[in-house]
Amino acid sequence: MKKYFFIKSISIFIIIAFALFFCCIYISQNKSKDIYKYSEIQIPLEAKILWDNSTLKNISVKYKGNDTIDAYIFPSADGRTLLINPPIDGFTEGSKIYVTLSPNLHFKNYELKSKKRLRFNVKSDNLSALSKVSRIPKYGDIIGTTDNFMGYRYNHYGIYIGNNKVIHYCSSTGNAKDAKIQETNMAPYFKPGNYFILNVKSNVEFSSEETVRRARTRLGEKSYSLLQNNCEHFALWAKTGNSKSYQLINLSQKELAQIKMFTAMGINLQ
Repeated sequence: MKKYFFIKSISIFIIIAFALFFCCIYISQNKSKDIYKYSEIQIPLEAKILWDNSTLKNISVKYKGNDTIDAYIFPSADGRTLLINPPIDGFTEGSKIYVTLSPNLHFKNYELKSKKRLRFNVKSDNLSALSKVSRIPKYGDIIGTTDNFMGYRYNHYGIYIGNNKVIHYCSSTGNAKDAKIQETNMAPYFKPGNYFILNVKSNVEFSSEETVRRARTRLGEKSYSLLQNNCEHFALWAKTGNSKSYQLINLSQKELAQIKMFTAMGINLQ
């Protein structure tokens, strides 16, 4: 009798343990993360992703109703993180976003056994108040300069890291395909007397040290997009976590059409 009771107890224990195990797996796979309207979604990968012509076909970014989101998907410089920038006007507030990675994605010395699905809840916009000031840059500041291209006035931004050095998206040729996030001298990009400091007041604002650390994590990135991953997106992301371009949001439809023409021409504004 005692032996039967012992075996029965062990069996129940094993069943409960398995139930808890699979319950934990289900919860972890269906756990959602809160993001803001202009948050950059970052998904750590188990290995370096091999980016090819089939990659984007095997990554799905959709709202709950299965509507595809016009997001910008690109790899980190080391290929071990998947980055997703929001549409120009941001993710829809109050919505749920589902990111699905197909097993057909290619990795270095790694194989995704089954599809991976992640869920995100979009909170209200993380509002920021911006103001330009003229002063000597300090460590961790967003530094900017105003330029002109074919009648279009625009601001170029970077993160000041001290010793007249800046981390920013730039290209030595002016061609978008050559643009990358790099550390350079202030000149010739931010000339004396022709730059300003962008003050950002936000309910999520990183310290100067954290801003620079974040900027350094993306050094070498070569995924420039004038519409969805430009110098302003990068600088504001480093300071606030928002991958947002106020310059694009404030454009008229006519001006936005002009920017899209620049994009089609492969032009990098800096």
